[in-house]
Amino acid sequence: MKLLPKPLILLFIGLGYQSVAQKFTIPVFPDTQSEVGENHKMFSSRIKWVTDHKDSLNIPMVLHVGDLVNFDNYDHYEIASKGYEAFDAHHIPYAIALGNHDTEAVGFNSGSAAPGNVNQNLRKTQKFNSYFPVDRFSNQRGRYEADKSDNAYYTFKVGDTNWLVLSLEFCPRMGPINWAGDIINQFFNYNVIIITHYHLTPKGEIATSNAGYGDFSPQVVFDRLLKKYSNIRFMLSGHVMSSALKVDTGEKGNKIYQILQNYQNEDLGGGYIRLLTFDIDKKSVEASMYSPYYNKTKEDKSKFTIEGIDFIKQKEERSLKRPVVK
Repeated sequence: MKLLPKPLILLFIGLGYQSVAQKFTIPVFPDTQSEVGENHKMFSSRIKWVTDHKDSLNIPMVLHVGDLVNFDNYDHYEIASKGYEAFDAHHIPYAIALGNHDTEAVGFNSGSAAPGNVNQNLRKTQKFNSYFPVDRFSNQRGRYEADKSDNAYYTFKVGDTNWLVLSLEFCPRMGPINWAGDIINQFFNYNVIIITHYHLTPKGEIATSNAGYGDFSPQVVFDRLLKKYSNIRFMLSGHVMSSALKVDTGEKGNKIYQILQNYQNEDLGGGYIRLLTFDIDKKSVEASMYSPYYNKTKEDKSKFTIEGIDFIKQKEERSLKRPVVK
């Protein structure tokens, strides 16, 4: 058998690697509050599944859309924190958007509103930031407030695409909204994913209220932030049941894909994970809800494919020196 010249072998290997690298999966955890409170095995099943499939699915990062826990107590945070230790051990980066149940807006032993000013309590997140200090988020690059991940940003790279993940607090204050815009503008050549707890309604519409105790509504966030920047691609949220997709066009002509996922009132959540499977070359994302606990994929409106996505790709490097990604 005649062997190929070494340069060609290296070229084919490189092309094969590039093809594989252009495909990746981002697992998105919906509200896990009920599982953390009542079915720990269901909660841990999705974590184990992700760690088992880290390499085969080329998982760069795990995202959580909020309500990690149900009550504002240490027992729930102990369970959640212990579960996420598996991600730490397997070097799987993650980002968590804070839901209302991840704050002092709810009771110590109840999901109902805590006594006092519920809007002020919504911004008290000492337990979350104690169990999940900033140094636990390996891909975190910065935050709105010192030592608090309530509003923070993260980066990762897959193939010839760079990504910015930005977590935004529940019905945010105007300060974090403006800060988020500054960060997105700085990373103008990155594909942007925003995660927040509340955005779409169960009907797949952008919510116009502050949920009764937040600051600015999702509609204000859309008008003041999402539609302003050409590199925003995805907005992921939870809080309400169950699954929806809304596509809007930003002021710069870019498509903004807004995806809802939350099943907390259906069998405690059922252990479902939103799997977003990206194929950069095909300009597509396949979305589904899969439960490792039941080994089952939902066959309903939660399963869909988005095509024709205008991913921002990095220009081919002309030198051996690689640019520094901050």
